[in-house]
Amino acid sequence: MKHAGPTIDVVIPTYNRRDLLPEAIASIKAQTLPVARIFIVDDGSTDGTIEWVRTLAQDDPAIELVEMQHGGANVARNAGIARAQSEWVAFLDSDDAWEPEKLERQFALLEERPDLVGLFCGFRLVGIKVEKIHRPRDNPSLLDLRCANGLGSTSGAVIRRSALQEATGFNPELPSCQDWDLWFRLRRIGPMGVARLPLVRFNCGPHERITTNMNKVLSGHRAIFANLLADVERAGERARIRSQHKLVEADIKRRFGSNGAALWLILRSFFQAPSKRALAVGWRTTRGIWDDLRQPRPASAA
Repeated sequence: MKHAGPTIDVVIPTYNRRDLLPEAIASIKAQTLPVARIFIVDDGSTDGTIEWVRTLAQDDPAIELVEMQHGGANVARNAGIARAQSEWVAFLDSDDAWEPEKLERQFALLEERPDLVGLFCGFRLVGIKVEKIHRPRDNPSLLDLRCANGLGSTSGAVIRRSALQEATGFNPELPSCQDWDLWFRLRRIGPMGVARLPLVRFNCGPHERITTNMNKVLSGHRAIFANLLADVERAGERARIRSQHKLVEADIKRRFGSNGAALWLILRSFFQAPSKRALAVGWRTTRGIWDDLRQPRPASAA
């Protein structure tokens, strides 16, 4: 299918990802809907990334290297947003990749919904034993986004540049969950559309990323929870948000192996505001604990 589409710039923050970055760039170049510019924002790499991108940019006028001191991925993303000039800005982490039709399918949403300020899509989680698919909910309400980040990570997002400017970009003061924080502020500006096909390959491999650090993830979650709850006055909504945040924290604990703590949070969530989601998360966590118990233990050393 053909789609002229608006102009698109892509921002890739990177830090010591020389081995993974080529696949990310290749997936942009393979898009059926071409992009105008690719801003590769290097966050102080020491592994040869800068030199490699500099050479690449000499042969490809669409690629621009932005060098900065190490300040974190969201400082880098904001630097890329500041350089962008197209109507839309897409984000791609340097360890993830897009399916070829990703942008085309997302921009097709505008044909029926031209008022969208953000375009999202499904994810395929790779680099794990059993690949999984995450499909975001289309146009979540503000209450939905107060409860959980239902839209996913930055690698699936394409946002109107004017909306990014109005929302003032990512908040670098948060230790994690900066994407969730920004999606909520953008949703105040306008609706979000989702192409539910898994159009992003999200790399869950063993390389370093903030989502492999439980303390940072929990710290960011608790900070954004305080922000999202601050202006909610209705008691019922506050109870639902508190309950759902316990489920988010339970899922974080489960992912990092703290199954007992996860189950306790699920029970507290269910008694605070019973929901089908609490039952589903509880079942998933209980099944995970059972699977862990069934794993053979390594033999003791003689």
